[in-house]
Amino acid sequence: MKTILTKLMNSYHVTGMGIAYVDNNNASIISLGLAKVEEKGVVQDTLFHACSISKFVTAMFIVKLCDKGLLSLDHPVENYLCSWSLQENGNGPVTLRHLLSHQGGIEDPEGSFGIHPGRPDMAQILNGETLACPARIEAVKPPNQEFIYSDAGYCIVQQVVEDVLDIPFETAIEEHLFRPLGMKRSMYEPTFPMTSGHEPGGSVMKDRIPHYPYAASAGLWSTPSDLMKLVKELFRSLNGEGILFSKEYAMDMISPQGAASWAGLGVFVDGEGNSKEISSLGWGEGFQSMMVAEPLEGKAWVIMTNGNTGIHQMKGLIGDVYRLLTT
Repeated sequence: MKTILTKLMNSYHVTGMGIAYVDNNNASIISLGLAKVEEKGVVQDTLFHACSISKFVTAMFIVKLCDKGLLSLDHPVENYLCSWSLQENGNGPVTLRHLLSHQGGIEDPEGSFGIHPGRPDMAQILNGETLACPARIEAVKPPNQEFIYSDAGYCIVQQVVEDVLDIPFETAIEEHLFRPLGMKRSMYEPTFPMTSGHEPGGSVMKDRIPHYPYAASAGLWSTPSDLMKLVKELFRSLNGEGILFSKEYAMDMISPQGAASWAGLGVFVDGEGNSKEISSLGWGEGFQSMMVAEPLEGKAWVIMTNGNTGIHQMKGLIGDVYRLLTT
């Protein structure tokens, strides 16, 4: 298996990869390649940039806060916001449910939410006061009517958490999510060992450790085995045995929301019944990753790479690896 996987990596010029997969009680971890060209090899604890898989993690966190009664999926977010105000423009109240399923009527301004240095306050970003986001964020369409993939929506979620709990988002998620699940290698400031990002041709990118100051949307660094802990907790919750939230909330996460049959809370949804599949994709500068799970079958795969192939995950290395592992 490792020989085949290494050949696939070489064919796509991807330097390092980590894999975790589980089939009910059978679990496997695979670490391959290098953290950086001509440097140390990838091991189980090596961090990869999770990019937008951060959104799945954020959704799990928000659902836990809702289960504890600290938030509600269906209350207007404007009721929670203190440091910033969402202009709804007469389109109707926007809720956390809308934002987590990309149906809040929020559009990302052109040229926004890429790599950005520094750590501006989220309110500054949402106000359009930084180069990270060149225009103020507002609801431009009615909620619950249309799927519009939005990093800005998750930035609003982050602001809600910080205003309600009065602590930084990163501190809150560590306390409420990472620590209870033993996710010791999930964080927003990477520590050694970590991977460097690589360009499509395999060379190390100039900003080898990309920084996105939008923790809830795209800031997470993690490992396949740590993310699998989160997936397995979702499985336990679906069986009524989770420690984070109830079975009802777990079913909500993996159920279609609003006008989009493919949008759950922080995940994409495909199929029905025992064939239902959920997924989360991460694609940023120098990195690509994917989480796919069959929650009612107890099967899941997390594949993380330190290479940007320049093509969609399922059309490149990650798709080839996923098909190899599932056949």
